[in-house]
Amino acid sequence: MKKLLSLIAILSFCVSLSMAQTAQTATAKKAATAKAKKETSKAKETAADAKKEATKVKADAKKETAKAKKEASAATTTAAGVKLKKDGTPDKRFANSTAAAASDVKLKKDGTPDKRYSASATKEKAEAPVKEAKKEVTTVKKQATSTVANAATKDYKPTVDKALKGPNSEVVYTGPRGGKYYINKNGNKTYIKKEAQ
Repeated sequence: MKKLLSLIAILSFCVSLSMAQTAQTATAKKAATAKAKKETSKAKETAADAKKEATKVKADAKKETAKAKKEASAATTTAAGVKLKKDGTPDKRFANSTAAAASDVKLKKDGTPDKRYSASATKEKAEAPVKEAKKEVTTVKKQATSTVANAATKDYKPTVDKALKGPNSEVVYTGPRGGKYYINKNGNKTYIKKEAQ
């Protein structure tokens, strides 16, 4: 009778211990998923902020290019410094040279503006903030994905699937995404196809 009571006591202790362990693993999984969700939401917010900044920089660059075009057109339309033909009408060949001189554009030896420099300089000024914004967006995205991946892999511990065995009776583990694998003789993971499971 004493043996039976002691056996029942040991059995109840083992059952309560296993229930406590499963409860701990369930709470740990919940905590890990909650933590990963928080980090992904933070990463999404930072990516959205970076996109907003990029669109703002693009809008500013467009405004600057429009302003530069207006200034260039205003410089060409001013009557002061416009070269005239013999008959008194404005000479259109030199209409751009006055604007070029006013906006510090490089000139050729004959005094006409060098188009190789004028167009590229304004484009570079307009594109520089856009390129910087794009770089910021990509770095934020990379950081967000790396933090999410790191958070998911830090808390992961593989579980053993006792129902399956590898080809040479290796232990089969369950991966972070639910895939089944075993460790081969070289020490590498070999995943089992779902058909074989």
